[in-house]
Amino acid sequence: MKSRYLLGAVAALAVAFSCAQANAQFGWIGGPYPTLFYVGPEGGWTSLSNQKTPITTVPFRVDTGIPPANGPFFSNFTGSARYDSGFNAGGRLGLQYGPWRLEEEYSYRHNGLSSFSGFFNPGGTSAFSGQRNTHSLMTNVIYDFGSAFLFSWPVSPHIGFGVGAVDNIDSVSLNPVTLTGLPRTTVSGPGGVIGTIGAGTPFPNPTLGGTFLKGNTWVFGYQAIAGIRYDINPLLAFDLDYRYLATTEPTFNNKGVAPFPPFGFPSNAVRYKSGYSTQNIVASLTMKFGAPPPAPPPPAPPAPPPPTKQVYLVFFDWDKYNITPEGMQIIQVAANQYKSGGRVTIQVTGYTDTSGSASYNQRLSERRANAVATALERLGVPRSDMVVAGRGMNDLRVPTPPGVREPQNRRVEIVFP
Repeated sequence: MKSRYLLGAVAALAVAFSCAQANAQFGWIGGPYPTLFYVGPEGGWTSLSNQKTPITTVPFRVDTGIPPANGPFFSNFTGSARYDSGFNAGGRLGLQYGPWRLEEEYSYRHNGLSSFSGFFNPGGTSAFSGQRNTHSLMTNVIYDFGSAFLFSWPVSPHIGFGVGAVDNIDSVSLNPVTLTGLPRTTVSGPGGVIGTIGAGTPFPNPTLGGTFLKGNTWVFGYQAIAGIRYDINPLLAFDLDYRYLATTEPTFNNKGVAPFPPFGFPSNAVRYKSGYSTQNIVASLTMKFGAPPPAPPPPAPPAPPPPTKQVYLVFFDWDKYNITPEGMQIIQVAANQYKSGGRVTIQVTGYTDTSGSASYNQRLSERRANAVATALERLGVPRSDMVVAGRGMNDLRVPTPPGVREPQNRRVEIVFP
């Protein structure tokens, strides 16, 4: 049985790694993604739930000669085991393709026996000691969701499941206890009479103690996984998981001495069952290997700066639209530029300061624009190549409050494309 489970786990890992040879195998996931291999240790806390432990061999008899024949020790043949919190430790290796992870995991779990009751209780439940250990080999599939934030840390939630083989190793021992005043008792079981203890025998006050139940067996295991991952850097991650690991019901061939050691049947004469289901908190450090994520594309080259427009400014006196000698010189330069280049459309726009009403200033700005356009036309610039407009008090060159006579705002702009 053990070889069969191990062979299955190895086969699953071989299939997983063979798929990684070509990203096309994962085309249905999306991508393409880089394929990363990873390995890392893990460990944490384990809680094993209480377990019933029935003996499945033909029931024992303890005859005292006084009915009923249950004797002074047995209440029934189903024990109840309680376990302390324990620990888990192991490691895993696997591959990651985009949001998917496929991994093989080995884990060792240990829980000490805190109490045992139900078979016989010559010293109370504290008369027993023992432990339950397991070795598990699991194949896990995990899906990582998108990034989230936990206490300002970027983390990735994930869920998953796993199946595999679990070796249950069980041990329950009876701490030494001496029985006094015991009547003559004949002990019998599935193999016949195994001895007589008590008054009138070579063992009038027997001391009981030793390994009572002991066995190990490989069974099918399964687990559910939920947790978060924090990527420390592209090749190192920290995972914190909750894992529920359970198995099918194991049946043990008892390697201890039952019903009460050292008086009982030898190894493998008794069979008993138990269960196994655990709650686990597991922390792990994952080291990734393989191709790094593709480099981001280079940034687009910056857009070329917009072409610089040539602007000529013709200034006016307050409340005037006649052109000054200085203004005429500017208009001459603008006309020369027009005639030296190809045919273009130029903008001739008039403005005013903030003194006066808006309607008056609008008309004044149009008169100024038309005066400059007429001057340009006389100097050889066709009127059809000019867009003439007035903007009144809008688009102030120097922002001012209403009523301010600002010379820089009393202007016409001649703009070449």
